[in-house]
Amino acid sequence: MSDTSWLEDFLPLMRCPDTHQPLRRATAEECTKHGVKAALISEDGARVFVIDDGIPILLPTETT
Repeated sequence: MSDTSWLEDFLPLMRCPDTHQPLRRATAEECTKHGVKAALISEDGARVFVIDDGIPILLPTETT
């Protein structure tokens, strides 16, 4: 897993692309629950954004 320490500076500014809620780092338990190694999660815990190779993937949820 890549170094994500740079995220600490930007995390207060980051928002969920769907709900615009603040994001935080997912706990180890939340990552295990969602089957990921590292992630950001929305304030309400409803949306999880994987951190892939040190980069958070903040794509909005697709609706069909």
